[in-house]
Formats: sequence, C-alpha cells, structure tokens
Amino acid sequence: EQDPFHLILLTTFDSSTRVIAHQEIPIETVLKQAQHLEIPLLAIPLSRCSGETYLSRIQSGLNAIQSRVPDISKLTLVFGDLHLDHIREWREKELGQYPLEYPLWKVSYDDLMDDLEKSKIRVVLSAATKDGVKEGTVFTRNFRNVVEALGMDGFGENGEFHSVAEVWAASRKEALGL
Repeated sequence: EQDPFHLILLTTFDSSTRVIAHQEIPIETVLKQAQHLEIPLLAIPLSRCSGETYLSRIQSGLNAIQSRVPDISKLTLVFGDLHLDHIREWREKELGQYPLEYPLWKVSYDDLMDDLEKSKIRVVLSAATKDGVKEGTVFTRNFRNVVEALGMDGFGENGEFHSVAEVWAASRKEALGL
C-alpha cells in the first residue's frame, strides 16, 4: 500500500510586520492563496529578538508537520528555485537531511512563461528593487522582455523584483492546472 500524499505549504514571515521578507507580501495574502487552493499552510513567524535561528524555526515547523501528520513516512521539501546555485547549495547543506526536490530547476523561461500564460493566473509585482520596475506591475511576456532588455533577469531571480500569483481569481482546478 502506498503512503498517503500530503501537500502542505510552508513559509516564513516577520512576526512584527506580518510580511514575508523580500517578497513584501502580507502573510494574509498567502493564507488567501492557500485557502482558495484548499492546501494547508504552515506560516512560521520569525522574530529578530527571539534568539532563535532561522533554521531552528524551520525545524520546529517541520517537526509540527510531522506531529500533525503521523502517517507521513517521508517528508520531502519542494522548492520553486529556478537557477540560483548558491541558494540551492545552501538548502542542500542546511536541509539535506530531508529529500529535496526542485521541479522548476533550470526549466527554460520560455516554457515557464508558456505555462503561466496557459494558466491564466494574473501575477503582480509585490516588490521592486531596480529602476524601471514598479510594484503593482502585471507580470507578462512583454514585461519579461522589457526587463531582460534592461539587463535584468526575466523572472527577477537576482532580487530585481518579486511577485504574487492571484490564484483566487481563477477556479481552484484552473489555478492548480488540474
């Protein structure tokens, strides 16, 4: 008999601002995504004053998942990283005791853009760090071409911008590609 499959979203956020660092997305937005997709969310608050390390907070979250899903025999961590080797190396060094998967790793931007357009999910910039990029801009193929012409990564992988997928604007099945 095959083990049951459990999908649980996990993210961290600043406990005082209730915002996900760098992406500048309120935790309530991610909760809205999770509720619409009917996927449980474990949101781990981080506090600069707690004395706890980032990794210890993540481990506490993973322990909570394992205690709440007792029939889980294998906990696999899945990341949406596209191509940043140093991020992947850090994850593998610090979280390597778990199986790690990177389903989007090195997938071509054209393929990712095609998939995004097919999904019809609107994606909006939640943060921008470079001139020529503005928070609130809708992420489109044209936008990608413009930022690449400006010398930026087309998907903002170097921190030029961050985005949020407005999955609640589509049906759950459409948003999940079912």
